Amino acid sequence: HTSTMDDSSSSPPNLLTLILDVTTFTWSHRDLARKAKDKALAAKKKSSAGPATLNDVITSVLALGAAFSCLNRDNVLVVIAATEEEVSVIYPRKGGEGNTG
Repeated sequence: HTSTMDDSSSSPPNLLTLILDVTTFTWSHRDLARKAKDKALAAKKKSSAGPATLNDVITSVLALGAAFSCLNRDNVLVVIAATEEEVSVIYPRKGGEGNTG
């Protein structure tokens, strides 16, 4: 049996669901911690060591989603954002790109 690139499409698709905590308190606290660390590191002429910003996390989630989609074109990614008050599906957007049905 000779393996081809099309063999990956014969494997069953997977569902990956990521839930992001986007509460204001959590990210405000992380931002304050990062600013304090960055100030101390800047005095030593060193670059930031985190914690990650929300934008950093979103960028990483997008990269993970792209890699996951490359494993099998039928894979499905769902990203959910949760706050203190609500939960919302942020990807795929209703009626938007990424919907399969």
